[in-house]
Amino acid sequence: MKPNPTSLRQRMIAMEKGTEMTVPVDAYGMTTVKTYASEIGFALERKYTTTKDRATRTYIIRRIA
Repeated sequence: MKPNPTSLRQRMIAMEKGTEMTVPVDAYGMTTVKTYASEIGFALERKYTTTKDRATRTYIIRRIA
């Protein structure tokens, strides 16, 4: 099976330092977002932060290192 280049995991891997992306609450659970940030960060020696925006019902993922 060919990897989906638009999956959350692939988009996080493609992020450059200092960039952010917003994903809807309906598409991903907070556990998924936080787990990906932790696991991808550990595997690739990066750092991510995650924030919930209740007003827009989205998660904001930032690559900080």
